[in-house]
Amino acid sequence: MYFKTAPDWLLNAITVEEVKKGTPVFHEGEKINTIYFIGKGLVKVTDNNIHGMSYNHRLFTKMYAYGAMEVLMEVEEHCHTLQTLTDCLLVKVPKNKFERWIHTDIIALKQVSKLMGEYLFSQACSSRDFLFLQGANRLAWLFVDWHEKYAQNGVLRISFVRQDLSDYTGICVRTVNRCLRKFINEGYISRKGNDIEINQKQYLLLKESTEDGFREAI
Repeated sequence: MYFKTAPDWLLNAITVEEVKKGTPVFHEGEKINTIYFIGKGLVKVTDNNIHGMSYNHRLFTKMYAYGAMEVLMEVEEHCHTLQTLTDCLLVKVPKNKFERWIHTDIIALKQVSKLMGEYLFSQACSSRDFLFLQGANRLAWLFVDWHEKYAQNGVLRISFVRQDLSDYTGICVRTVNRCLRKFINEGYISRKGNDIEINQKQYLLLKESTEDGFREAI
């Protein structure tokens, strides 16, 4: 559906690549030569600020063209770092072909702009929500959000390290560890080896706690 109006010269330029978990796809500041789509799997998008700290964006599940935002902004270098969180299937389109396509196809341009707007809006909403939450409530909100998007048969399994959770929430690793211990002791999450597991009942408990956190903040 994404490429339904694409001409043959664009479709013939598309390649598909299987990439292992933990592989950097591109780094912030690298020259853009390829537009990437995630056909299967999860990735994380990271920004580095002027103080050298990293910030992980909210995970995005729709078909999104990584590098397209820079093309529309006429920026030559990637604004983010993209890394695989699971084994992924990458769909790769040469930048010059993709740029030619969206500049000559108004339907394609509209579609790219729509998805980009949805992505930026979701990031803005996520950042706004976090302003009202502190510590444990931030982590609970993140788990609720992930459960709603990625749970399978009512169960979410997370294999992220503490630093990843710190980057996503903006709270320090020590606070993340304290929150995780609290959640496990109170039955909000379960630990399976090195992984975190959240079932439907636990999801509802976490969701209730975040709603209480919002009410208290307001």
